[in-house]
Amino acid sequence: MATIYAIPVPDGSLLAEFGPPPGVQSEPYRDCFMRRESGAVSLEQLIERFYCSWAFRPERIALGLIGRGASSEDARKLARGEVESFAAWTVIERRHANVLVAEHGPAGSARATARPQAREGRGDRAPDGVRKTNTHNEILLQDFQGATASWLSVRPSANGGTELLFGSWVGKPDRGVVKALMPFHRWYSRVLLGGV
Repeated sequence: MATIYAIPVPDGSLLAEFGPPPGVQSEPYRDCFMRRESGAVSLEQLIERFYCSWAFRPERIALGLIGRGASSEDARKLARGEVESFAAWTVIERRHANVLVAEHGPAGSARATARPQAREGRGDRAPDGVRKTNTHNEILLQDFQGATASWLSVRPSANGGTELLFGSWVGKPDRGVVKALMPFHRWYSRVLLGGV
């Protein structure tokens, strides 16, 4: 299995900005785990690989037993942005990054510059000779009861590959059973991200 790192929740991310539900007195719990891939991985690929993985299969079976199941095709539709819910979760928000790709330039030159933007921004104009494309780089889903949220994101790594990120938000982490399950949750989060 790939090496999984616990990292701080990235500032400005959907996970960092997601607030507690009204009336909650305790601070919500947030965590973030990361693994590195040597090649390029899109958010769409991460979502499909995550929810169709061997590691997530037991959870899909359990969700099916309570009437909240979802198929591999449902996961692919979520990844492509064709649906706004999956099993027990509803999409809160997807964020995109505007990527500028040089189409023309000196021989051998190619550059891509990404600048995060909260919305698609398809109407923005790019400089001459540069094509602008939009790719999903993070998604936040909340469970049907509003008690937890799951976050997936991709970002370029320093070595030219991709960092895959998975994080969680728990609205009432001080409840007895929730607090007792936190060590299992952190272990399971590593297993899930390692299984993609």
